[in-house]
Amino acid sequence: MANTQDNNRKPVNGSPSDGDVLVAVFDKTIFVKPFGFATQQNVLGLPDFLNTMFREGSKKVTFDLQECRGMDSTFLGVIATAALNPAFRTKKNVIIINAGPKAKKQLRRIGLLNVVAFKEEPCPPPPDLQLSRIDFFHLPGSEKERIKRIKELHEQLIRLNLRNRKNFSSFVKMLDEELEGDDQH
Repeated sequence: MANTQDNNRKPVNGSPSDGDVLVAVFDKTIFVKPFGFATQQNVLGLPDFLNTMFREGSKKVTFDLQECRGMDSTFLGVIATAALNPAFRTKKNVIIINAGPKAKKQLRRIGLLNVVAFKEEPCPPPPDLQLSRIDFFHLPGSEKERIKRIKELHEQLIRLNLRNRKNFSSFVKMLDEELEGDDQH
């Protein structure tokens, strides 16, 4: 199957910049490759994109972390959301490739190595893979939607294990309070 191209993805012209998150769909596998730091500043649109691609028939998602210099808990929540997708419950259809030792340690600490496939050996992308920048038109459109998305992603991390519950419950509670405060205004 050829790469899926649609209106929200643009082929990469020139070298990717720090903060870019590039994607492709190839043979029913979604490829996600962050450059620089993967944080709430550049990944909040990914869950909608992944869900759309799953609805359109994609069966797996591969996160290529070769160019990723760091991940915040929001990006880890994106990985958890994909891995905990009900369609993947019995299989590890989320694959992490080309992660360095620091990233692997972070994935282990957060509990993701229990729910994803982790490839130790270097994995080159398919030769015909054409990564594209996403126009995150589906990014949360308001501050309230942004806070709600961050909360949802951290709730996925909490689902992984008790350690995450201890680490993120206060943060999620604070986000809940902020959302409740917005509702009262």
